Amino acid sequence: MLGRWDRFANPAVCLAIVVLLAGGYFGSSRDFGSFLLSIPIMAILFLGAIIAVVWVESRKAERASVLMACALICLTPLAYLSSYGLVQQIRFLLWAPAQYRQLVEASEKNEVVMGWDSWGMAGQDTFSYLVADTEDRLGSEARAAQWTKQIGQSCGLWEQQRVWPRLYIVTTYTNCPYDGVEPAN
Repeated sequence: MLGRWDRFANPAVCLAIVVLLAGGYFGSSRDFGSFLLSIPIMAILFLGAIIAVVWVESRKAERASVLMACALICLTPLAYLSSYGLVQQIRFLLWAPAQYRQLVEASEKNEVVMGWDSWGMAGQDTFSYLVADTEDRLGSEARAAQWTKQIGQSCGLWEQQRVWPRLYIVTTYTNCPYDGVEPAN
């Protein structure tokens, strides 16, 4: 049984897994410092994984392990781009049980429930909020514009992520916080 798995225990697959995990880790943060740190680290890891793949291929190793390493390396950009949304969904699911009453009350009217996340540097801040939409259609562009007017805000929505029925995490454009709502730290 172990014989099938040990063909994947070579430097190329191991480095490809490290590249994939690093991509997911750095992508899960919107912090500018993390982004800057990810550039050299991801470049070094990517280069190391490519060299390991070429080395393993030159030694005529199992074709399956080389293909597995290449697939993992190719999945890294997807992990980088999708991990932030996944982390926010998990964060909401861990936070929500302790706030159940507040969420039930909030989901009955269109409003900003609370500041959710913020990031930025040198005065260029971006904010995200946990919001409620009674029509549960905030993902559409027309509804997002209508919802923003209904709650009396002028900032448009850059990004919306549905985390629960009638509840969304929305991100406003840079330097456009919602008035009267404390942004999260």
